[in-house]
Amino acid sequence: MPIEVDQDERLADLARATIEIARESGTRAVTIRAVAARLDRSTAYITNFVPSRAHLMANALEHARAQWDEERAAHLGDLVGVERLAALARWMCTSSPEENVLRSLWIEVIADVRGANRRAYEVVRGVTDATYAKFLAGAEHIVAGGEPVDRVAAAHIADILYLYCRGSEVKAVEDPDAWTDERVQRSLEVLLRALVFDGEAVH
Repeated sequence: MPIEVDQDERLADLARATIEIARESGTRAVTIRAVAARLDRSTAYITNFVPSRAHLMANALEHARAQWDEERAAHLGDLVGVERLAALARWMCTSSPEENVLRSLWIEVIADVRGANRRAYEVVRGVTDATYAKFLAGAEHIVAGGEPVDRVAAAHIADILYLYCRGSEVKAVEDPDAWTDERVQRSLEVLLRALVFDGEAVH
């Protein structure tokens, strides 16, 4: 009788191994062979679940997406309006060693979206599009001068916060010693206060 294989569990193992290798040796070190060695398995075992290096990266990012969704929901809680918008920006601009590894993976993916990398790119694009939508929804609840901002103004606010947070993620990978969380968060607070004028206070 064949042994049942929990594919989700195996893919999670591959995602963890991919992230560990990238953290220790950089994203270029992520290969089918390296993941196989990390898990003490054959390369044939790995390709049974992921057929290429690009799929390895897509798998790691897909597992990260579920984790990000849970973390974001926990961080935002029951916050609404401007407070929710500000909390989302602060959460996006917070780094950790694992976060920076994942950011390195998605930077590599968006640099080349051909062939098998397309799947990984679609994962990244789905995450970023969803994040922008959340920024826009939050910006539409800003009140200025006693009235909600119009859709055009809300879109500008969402654009600015989204680009700021995406830029901070790149700098956190490129130069983490200079672009610390503290530095990024300080400038983010200035930006939030500048965008939410004559309305609800951002604490």
